[in-house]
Amino acid sequence: MDSQAVISSLPLSGADRAALIEVANAAFEAVIERIEPNNEKLTRSLWDAGDYIDNCVVPDFLSPDKLPMPRDEVAYLIDAFLVHHVISLAVAADRQAAEPVH
Repeated sequence: MDSQAVISSLPLSGADRAALIEVANAAFEAVIERIEPNNEKLTRSLWDAGDYIDNCVVPDFLSPDKLPMPRDEVAYLIDAFLVHHVISLAVAADRQAAEPVH
């Protein structure tokens, strides 16, 4: 990642958004390996890196009052906090898998 890059405006777009999606996907893979969800395929199907960036990272970490922020710092936050989101996806996948098939 470009350690000099700074996120200075919202909404995220272009290179900033693409770089953070790449970070989120890599972090997702690491978390999946660590937690070994019971329904991995279904958990993976629920993962949407773009949605995570737009609806979790931006409102939680990138409010306008926190800008400008180094892109590396945002990447660190994604890496540190994504585990909770992936666990939520795994729980949702377990619930879906337990639902009766109609």
